[in-house]
Amino acid sequence: MFLLAGDIIDKGKFEGAKTVFESIANKFPNSKIVATFGNDEWNELWDKLKGEYSYIDWIVDDYKLYSCNNISIAVIGTPGALDKPTRWQIKNISNIEEIYNKRVIKVKELIIKAKTISQKTILLSHYALSRLTLKGENPYSYGELYSSKMEKIIIETRPDVGVHGHAHKGTAYATLQNIPIYNVAIPLVRDIVKIRFIKTLEGFL
Repeated sequence: MFLLAGDIIDKGKFEGAKTVFESIANKFPNSKIVATFGNDEWNELWDKLKGEYSYIDWIVDDYKLYSCNNISIAVIGTPGALDKPTRWQIKNISNIEEIYNKRVIKVKELIIKAKTISQKTILLSHYALSRLTLKGENPYSYGELYSSKMEKIIIETRPDVGVHGHAHKGTAYATLQNIPIYNVAIPLVRDIVKIRFIKTLEGFL
């Protein structure tokens, strides 16, 4: 699978998606492309992106089940949530705090359900999933980069891996109570991040 943690295009520029998806498909022809939306995929473009690129598995506050090398993997996809909505969000989305609160509850339900039907679970979010991968960012901006409620949900439900973007100056990798959290924001890592599950006699690592 090739996971995309949102901000596939820049500031709503729809035409940019074509280059991204064609490049991935050419380099990784046997990979399923799985994506969620970031804040640069403006809400009004969601349906257009889904329609134009229907071969992409867009996951928004939902999950999908995959089989990779005989390992069943559930990907829970979400744009994520923030502790402190941005000024633009407060001005333009009247119920943004309610949206984020409901999203956190929904993600918790999805992780719990996905764990019952898969061997491994990946939480794919655009907004950051832990304070630990924000180190390097201005601490005063943390509220506009992640959700402490989402971080708490991860600790409670324990998906196997968390993947996010958005924190361009943060930290690429951290473990949240032994749960690996990857910050794959391209301005930070400047490369493709590879995550591999290894089968052992005891199970999957």
